[in-house]
Amino acid sequence: MRRLLVRVSTVALAIIAVFANPVGAQRVLGVGDDALVLPRGVFRFRTLGQWTWFNERYGMDTPGRPNGALEPLGIDFTLDTIGVRQFPNLASLQAGIQQLSGNPNWFASLGNTVVNLRDHVAAFPFVFEAGLSKRFSVGIQIPYVHTQTSAFFNVNTNGTNGNLGFNPALAVAAAATQNATMNTQFTTAANSLEGSLAACQANPAASPSCPALLANQANARALIASSRAFAGGVNQVYTTSPFIPIVGTDAQLAIEARTQAFKDLYGSFFCPAGTPRCAANPITTNGPFASQNRLSVRDAQTILTAAPFGIQAEPLQSVSRSHIGDIDIGGKFSLFDSFGGNTEARMSPHGLNFRASVGGIFRIPSGQIESPNNFIDLGTGRGAKAVEGRLFSDLLVGSHFWESFIVRLNKPFSDTQTMRILDLPNEELAPLYRRQSVSRTLGTAFEFETAPRIVVNDFLAVSGWYMYRHKQQDKYTGTFTIPAATTGFADLTIDAATLNQETEQTEHRFGGGVSFSNLYAFEQGKAKVPFEVTYLHWQTMGGSGGNQPKFFTDQVQLRLYARLFGGK
Repeated sequence: MRRLLVRVSTVALAIIAVFANPVGAQRVLGVGDDALVLPRGVFRFRTLGQWTWFNERYGMDTPGRPNGALEPLGIDFTLDTIGVRQFPNLASLQAGIQQLSGNPNWFASLGNTVVNLRDHVAAFPFVFEAGLSKRFSVGIQIPYVHTQTSAFFNVNTNGTNGNLGFNPALAVAAAATQNATMNTQFTTAANSLEGSLAACQANPAASPSCPALLANQANARALIASSRAFAGGVNQVYTTSPFIPIVGTDAQLAIEARTQAFKDLYGSFFCPAGTPRCAANPITTNGPFASQNRLSVRDAQTILTAAPFGIQAEPLQSVSRSHIGDIDIGGKFSLFDSFGGNTEARMSPHGLNFRASVGGIFRIPSGQIESPNNFIDLGTGRGAKAVEGRLFSDLLVGSHFWESFIVRLNKPFSDTQTMRILDLPNEELAPLYRRQSVSRTLGTAFEFETAPRIVVNDFLAVSGWYMYRHKQQDKYTGTFTIPAATTGFADLTIDAATLNQETEQTEHRFGGGVSFSNLYAFEQGKAKVPFEVTYLHWQTMGGSGGNQPKFFTDQVQLRLYARLFGGK
């Protein structure tokens, strides 16, 4: 693809070199857009490099922050704890461990996360324009876009976060053996005590321990029932769950303490005080095999990517995309030009002048959108067809000052996309069952742009630049019912309308730049190839909406002109 673009630009430069003639443009156009319509027969090739980066956004409804405050781009992935809210199927595990530990206030946590993101977008549009008549020109813009998301991801940052880790019994034989031994010992103890109690009831003289056992049979039955429930719960959690309590944490210590308590209680029945000959206590275990380590970054990436954990997404790591962006095809029509199409008058303006034009484009969705399996990547386009209307006006005062005023209204068409449906914008770690095909209509975008310019001399101009941009809320539709067998906890109905949240955006951009042009020298026969070079820097100075980034952009543009047919 890169070689194709090189060939396209090389052909364009060759055409310009062959057909360079007086072009009828203004002597220094400056940065930004304007109302100029290329005269009949004039061809203009524009190419530019635009480099944008951002690592903050203007947030909304973020706890502890006012709406519109700047916040880190990775804030939705930076969590104090990862628990049931992020992974609802942890709810049954949490309830089970609360029961086993005897602590109803215990809450499952895989630890904390810290994610820092910095995004870069490099765009290289190639624009081909031609004047077909005195008032009408057409053009096509083909952008090549490279996006780069740089990610820093860390978990359990102080080494003591979280109380759950991977279950070693699913991979380590010794751990599985210890858990199985515990379950066998508890089963043997319960069965033995139950058998002894039955034998004593049938024949109270069957054993010297029968009188004490029969006197305490209510407690014996309660012990048998509670120990079986405890052992069954431990066996369920520690042999099947992907996560279990970490060694030395409150829940694991509480389970080990309950194991010891059951061991002591069975000992009191198998060997009552004063009994000369005692039956051996079947329970010798100290408890189930605990997780030995807190989650590492590698473990966290496994949870994100491996099928058993339900998310099945790409890892949180730096990612880049390179592809053609969305292609624009359009035209521009001159409504009024006080210069009357006179090239000499445009090159040396005097007094007050004005020109206005209208235009429009059709956007072809040739770019790539973000992947539904990657939570942080950037696409190279929006992926939706769109039409855009444009209104241009230039006000020129004397020979050294002029200002452009541009209005654009972009209306995307509805389409269908595969996306992961989030209940809330900040709950990014959506499981695979939330990936659905939804109907999408991107919000209509309005832009107002103005660029005041001072023409210093026949070659140089300096410019200011401002843009106001507002995009309406996107609209997503589609309702889906996911069965409990898929979610792992309950039947769930999800509505794509939740994706509408925080898609409205408002932005104020300010910038400035400088332009160099040899068009005036070309008209005087002092230059062989007419061209212009502009540099523009702008950045977002205000915004709102929750997902409006604070952009920093540098742009270098080259314009080359040639006359293909027609006169001056």
